[in-house]
Amino acid sequence: MSTSVIEPGTRLAGRYRLDDRVSEAGGSTFWKATDEILARPVAVLTFAPGFPRVHDVVTAARAASRLTDPRLTQVFDADDSGEQAYVVSEWVTGETLEDLLIEGPMEPGRAAAFLLEAAEALASAHAAGQAHLCLTPHNLVWTSGGTVKVTGLGVEAVLAGSTSDAPAAEDTQGLGQLLYAALTGHWCGTDGAQLPIAPSGPDGRPVPPGQLRRGMPQDIDEITCRSLHIPTRGAQEPLNAPSAFVAALKKVPRSPLPFVPLGGSTPGVVSRPDNPPHSHSSTSTSPVDPLSHTVPDAGSSRTQRTSAPPRAPRPAPVRHASGGGGGISMPVLAAIAVGVLILVALGGWGLSRMGGGDGGDGSKDKAGTKTSTSAKPTSQKLTIQAPLAYNRGPHPDGAAPSDLGKATDSSKTSYWTTQHYSSATYGGLRSGIGLVLDMGKTVTVSDVKVLMPAGAPGTVELHIGDSPTSSTPQISTGPASGQFELAGKQAKGRYVMLWFTKLPNIGEFKAKVRDVAVYGTE
Repeated sequence: MSTSVIEPGTRLAGRYRLDDRVSEAGGSTFWKATDEILARPVAVLTFAPGFPRVHDVVTAARAASRLTDPRLTQVFDADDSGEQAYVVSEWVTGETLEDLLIEGPMEPGRAAAFLLEAAEALASAHAAGQAHLCLTPHNLVWTSGGTVKVTGLGVEAVLAGSTSDAPAAEDTQGLGQLLYAALTGHWCGTDGAQLPIAPSGPDGRPVPPGQLRRGMPQDIDEITCRSLHIPTRGAQEPLNAPSAFVAALKKVPRSPLPFVPLGGSTPGVVSRPDNPPHSHSSTSTSPVDPLSHTVPDAGSSRTQRTSAPPRAPRPAPVRHASGGGGGISMPVLAAIAVGVLILVALGGWGLSRMGGGDGGDGSKDKAGTKTSTSAKPTSQKLTIQAPLAYNRGPHPDGAAPSDLGKATDSSKTSYWTTQHYSSATYGGLRSGIGLVLDMGKTVTVSDVKVLMPAGAPGTVELHIGDSPTSSTPQISTGPASGQFELAGKQAKGRYVMLWFTKLPNIGEFKAKVRDVAVYGTE
């Protein structure tokens, strides 16, 4: 049982050196550590004094260590006999399913292949009498080695106090929720993800994936619905075991891994022949077809010019009928003069169309003063629809998803914060953490005002674009300390991100935002 608080540098069992505190939650602490005997990085879980479920966690970890499927996180050691209990497991690096879906949903065939790997791993665990019970997009990882990994089996359920009378059905539903997320970019679980919440139908269940995405293969749509118990026309019996989920997915066409997310924002709800939405529903929008990245026709994308009035035809010279000299008659000269006057008038009209005359972008009043017909929009404080955390796994920051609203509530006393780290560069665990401001629509940003505690400066980058990731264009940088402004440079986008690449030192290394405001025009 744990009886003391431990710090970085502590050695457990004489071999596991705790290097960096990754996250803390509910009385347990997750560490990046080093196995000094085998000279390899490992993950270590320790417990606060008085943590009530230490023995249960260690027992679950020992059971998980007997599983041999390489797609399940390996448990190397677990002990609660000494002063400090611990669990040592494989250090997993890569991108979680949630990370992968930030840029958009997967192509259906690749989503099926990805979830088949996870389902086979869970089916092997259930065959050995073990269940996960806490599947979220954070627990499904595409590793840096190019493999699928399911993390947290057994241990996370005990930490969360989760139990089930039907564990096979519970995990099958979890697999269905992960497949739903991979196909649509929406999360239909109760918690554990920062993806957009899946819309519900009249019965309270999530709408089928085919309503969120055009061109969804019917067989994959049906497998998802069967695992989530979503009723559909002509549906087969529900899937209630990971092995049944595996058998169903093996029958559908799948694309080879590795996969690449399709990109774009998550699609809106579209009507489906067997379940048309109300025509006036506010949630119904036109879908974004991820496959239709077409290049616009050169002619259609070119700016169209306003046609000038046709020139008057030049009068043809008329010779005298009588011989002698070939001079031009007076009527002809008059006609030429009229033509010249017309050309002069047309020239003046053309100049006015280009802004050189009274009919351009301004007009003159009776006193002859030029007045503007349209005032330039004035920069103002813009409304932030929702703050988000760009918090990449597989070991996400434990504090970043919490209290996001406190960064935008205009209060100078409340704040959003990350957890603390061992260095300004996150102890080598990640390249940064983002506070994302969803403006709800495309806006033009003139500047962003930020209030943080004073301390040794860090570095924060301002990114503005149409996806809530650090891949959007970097606009400017700031000190991440005290009160400062980030120049928006009239950049346009829906998402405004503060991407903290170097943490300030305010007595500890962490990002702490008391207030942030975006100024610009809509």
